[in-house]
Amino acid sequence: MATVTVRRPGSSRLVLLPLTLLAVLFAEVALPGERRAAAGGRWASEVVPAVVAAYGQDGTIAVAVARQQERPSGEPVRGYEARRIRAAGWSADNGAPAATPIPTASMVKLFMAEDILHRSRVGLLSLTRADFAQLQAMIRHSDDPAASALWVRYGGGRMVSDVAARYGLAGTTPPTSPGQWGSTMTTARDLARFLSLLPVVAHPADAGALMVWMRTATPVAADGFLQRFGLFGTAPPLTAVKQGWMCCIGGQRHLHSVGVIGHRVVVLLSAAPRSVSYEAASAALTAAAAALPPPRHS
Repeated sequence: MATVTVRRPGSSRLVLLPLTLLAVLFAEVALPGERRAAAGGRWASEVVPAVVAAYGQDGTIAVAVARQQERPSGEPVRGYEARRIRAAGWSADNGAPAATPIPTASMVKLFMAEDILHRSRVGLLSLTRADFAQLQAMIRHSDDPAASALWVRYGGGRMVSDVAARYGLAGTTPPTSPGQWGSTMTTARDLARFLSLLPVVAHPADAGALMVWMRTATPVAADGFLQRFGLFGTAPPLTAVKQGWMCCIGGQRHLHSVGVIGHRVVVLLSAAPRSVSYEAASAALTAAAAALPPPRHS
């Protein structure tokens, strides 16, 4: 039986207020907020068992969902990051599978793009037009040669370590073989946290660029692989998605799909025996994504 773990950040309290004012604030603000949080938590917890059940028995799936955070306009990036870095919003996942490290395949390209844009933003490196073209190709077309060139040029595993530190990704580590970027390890829980916090940790322009590239992912990857599986095969048009696939670490075929649907982050990471074809593995992940119920609240 699938287990579901639901997490929400703790709520702050008002103190030393007159009793009447406190009662008004509680009636007008706290209760609606609690109802919204409870509704969001119910939606999140309903998603996980539905997706796991729809995946089938040919492999294993790690599922994590979260709400993507928003930084209020006008508030400094550093100030908001300091308050929100450890609060990724309510989230739910299927427990141990979502917390177990798994090879990223092309999911690592999200970490690479964010880190390269961040270091350029703070003056640690200068990007050329060719760099920007490779960044875009790496995300939209899942272009492996572009990723390999950027991996070598901008520090390899250091990019993974830097992102893990800035976003608090406890299960994300660089590959043991420095050149094998697809062997970077992460968890469904970490990817959900990363995409949840992206708008508040990254500079708005950098987060926006990454989301646009994800929204304009192409149906066919640079290597000819069909990307319309998982969330890309079921979500509404212009949903921000990233797909990943690889074979065969530990005799396993990995297919991954992540997306931001409205304000909802959904992460689906799967592993199946090598004997399971890409077609069958893709169909299973698409069936899992199709089981997503519509969110009740944005």
